[in-house]
Amino acid sequence: MKYEYSNMNEPREIATTLEILNMKLQLAFQKQDTDVFNEALTELKQASEKVNNFKPVIKINVEE
Repeated sequence: MKYEYSNMNEPREIATTLEILNMKLQLAFQKQDTDVFNEALTELKQASEKVNNFKPVIKINVEE
């Protein structure tokens, strides 16, 4: 049986968002910038909600 996820773009978008947030948080710590830090934390909450709400959609018996 073959299968694939039909909504694979969503996890990729979440992963990209998390990478960007990682860079923002590193920058905020380096520069001691509370505004950037608070902005990144807000975006992190939103990303966390996306991860919690993600439900994979699987297509079974996919043709090659």
